[in-house]
Amino acid sequence: MNLFHRNPEDSKTPSNSPPSSPSKRKLLFRSHSRGGSESGSPSKSSARPSAPESPPKRTPLGIANVANIFIRMRRASDQVKPRHIESSSGEDPQSHPDVLAGVTSTARKPLSHTDIFICDGAVNAGQLLRFTRRSLMEVAELIGANALVDEKWDCTILRPKPGRTNRTFKVRISYTASAALSERPDPHRPVALDKANSVPGLMTVVKRIAQS
Repeated sequence: MNLFHRNPEDSKTPSNSPPSSPSKRKLLFRSHSRGGSESGSPSKSSARPSAPESPPKRTPLGIANVANIFIRMRRASDQVKPRHIESSSGEDPQSHPDVLAGVTSTARKPLSHTDIFICDGAVNAGQLLRFTRRSLMEVAELIGANALVDEKWDCTILRPKPGRTNRTFKVRISYTASAALSERPDPHRPVALDKANSVPGLMTVVKRIAQS
């Protein structure tokens, strides 16, 4: 495209008219965007808009990656939790009211027993307390008693170390009571079971170690 054009009116001038002064020529130029070339020649860089950049493709997560994420989340959660879970029946000894009301003798024999349980998967503290109390009851029956009074227990659960994938717990239960004679049957149930802290899940007792 030529940038210099002759005025169209000049071509309409009759041939017999006296010669006129050279007609003025108009200088046309393209307008360029800011920062572009201001010369009369067309700019080689066209104003065509550049194509939008496509977003980076996300690599889909594989099964192994998802598993690693869950493992890291579990490890972080385990690090926040305390390693020891402690619970107890309370500061003062307790007795089942029916058994205590039926006691026929003032003679009482203090008893104590401690168990160490190795549990896998979870901890049912109530069930473990029953096991330990049963051991006390067996001793009470050997000395002629038929019930337990003045009961008190402590339970400590040791969690696995942070970073380990196994779910093995070490549980220590200490139980004290007094053997007595009662007209009411022993309920074979620990006192203050509602205060026992557990670890939810399916518990498997791997080992039991009696310490006393």
